[in-house]
Amino acid sequence: MSIDTGVRARIKRAALGRTLLPQEFTLGLPEPQTEISVFLRGAGVNRDVTEHLSTACAEPLTICIGFDEGTCPSRRELSDLTLVFSERNGQECVLGEIGLDYRQTLTGVRTEFVFFEPRSSKNFCLPNGQLGLHYILHAYRQWRRDNTQGITMSFLERRASMVTFIRPHPIMLVSVGNHEEGNLFPMNLCGYLGNGNFGFALRTERVAGTVVQRAGYVALSSLPEQQGYLAYRLANQHKKESVDWSELPFATKISKVLGIPIPEFAQRVKELEIWNSIAVGSHRFFIGRILEEETYSNELAFCSIHGFYQSWRLKKFEQRDRELGRSLAADKFHKRERHPAK
Repeated sequence: MSIDTGVRARIKRAALGRTLLPQEFTLGLPEPQTEISVFLRGAGVNRDVTEHLSTACAEPLTICIGFDEGTCPSRRELSDLTLVFSERNGQECVLGEIGLDYRQTLTGVRTEFVFFEPRSSKNFCLPNGQLGLHYILHAYRQWRRDNTQGITMSFLERRASMVTFIRPHPIMLVSVGNHEEGNLFPMNLCGYLGNGNFGFALRTERVAGTVVQRAGYVALSSLPEQQGYLAYRLANQHKKESVDWSELPFATKISKVLGIPIPEFAQRVKELEIWNSIAVGSHRFFIGRILEEETYSNELAFCSIHGFYQSWRLKKFEQRDRELGRSLAADKFHKRERHPAK
């Protein structure tokens, strides 16, 4: 490390302190998550959409909200809506907001799926001064072309994406096919959409999305926190047509309805029939009907949140510094195979 680099690092640590955490922060949480509620608010609209919401695409950042048939806001109401992310318990603090621009509606059975892009973003997890410094740092990295795996997002999209990850996202393993021809890979852009529907997004340029589209059925497995590191080990499977099941570092079993191979340690498994998908931009968004949802254990599930929200969470701990060190060590442990040695 050069002297200039070392000085910059010390200044950054001094200014940002305990809030200098990884943007993607991994941890174990109860499933389903109980920390955050998401409300859709506007003129004449105020409803809880926590379990009717999924990110559909990163570039352009697109959010899908599912509405029961006959309950979708009017076109006038759709033009002025805001997602509000708040603490579910305690003082119910508002932690973030995303102003929404309506884009399109997809009609399904008893459900309308409405797609939005962000028009504004507010984050209340950190004091304004520290938040501004973080944004300057992010803008500098963006200027240096430090994007997310080839995805180019506007500064607004990046800030809004940070807010979406105030709500904990389960990191899941997607199983498709069978032992003769199938694949297994991780994903975390997903969510319930109401009426037994579940949505998830996969990169359009990766083979995994094509495999799912061709198969029409998947099993989604949530992971116990202790097995979370395996999601990173399997990341390259997004680029492959199939997996050699015999070479996996764990045993598999068969899902209850579709007979798809799933990890032996799977904590909760959703079996889906894909009934529609839509290419949005950098991602294809899949909407599936839940055929079966089986819970095998109630351990803490492997999840990701934004580092800003983790900084806010830490304020609740009496021994904050101790919990900060513990959670950072756990996050590092989870990611130990993100960049494996060659």
